Amino acid sequence: MKRFAAIIFDMDGVIVDSEPLHQKAFETLFEELGKKHDHGIVFHEYYGRSDKVLLKDFIEKHRVPFELEDLTARKLKYFLHYLREHRPVFKELHALVPELAKHYKLGVASSNFRNVIDVVMDISGLRSHFNVIVGYEDIRFTKPDPEIYFTAAKRLGLRPSHCCVIEDAALGVQAAKMAGMTCIGLTTSLPAERLAQADFIAHDYAEVRRLLL
Repeated sequence: MKRFAAIIFDMDGVIVDSEPLHQKAFETLFEELGKKHDHGIVFHEYYGRSDKVLLKDFIEKHRVPFELEDLTARKLKYFLHYLREHRPVFKELHALVPELAKHYKLGVASSNFRNVIDVVMDISGLRSHFNVIVGYEDIRFTKPDPEIYFTAAKRLGLRPSHCCVIEDAALGVQAAKMAGMTCIGLTTSLPAERLAQADFIAHDYAEVRRLLL
């Protein structure tokens, strides 16, 4: 594997095993809205996308009399509660991230809100190792648009081709490749065949370590 100047981490499913908690938060919200069993949302189809994309589809599907911003805030409240309660940081990162920081610039590029990223950085204790953090508020277009990765590369002061992305979602892999970056597909959320656009597939962080160190 060629050497890079920077490693950019997606967050959900890469730094934290949070996809089950996102689903739990959405299900809590849907139950409140009387749609516990018939919400019609296939959660894995939204991996790598923002909450607002999913909730917009939910609102259009069911014509519920609630504003998008209201439902987004309510889901976020539940998710932050579950995140602080479960603290699902991938344990291998406590050793791996500081080691990677000795060799690369590091960044986070997540479609999630900045306050969620802040909670993840706090519960992980890894904030000091990341040179840049890009979140939902920093971009106009979410993945699979490559804007988020172009933004991260620009803030790192690097060409996209000098960056390697770690992604667990097919849309995120697509965004990284459209940005001209090398991508490692991490199978924490989806099977390898769903991440086929990635340059490399890693089934766990031991394989990531072998690729990058």
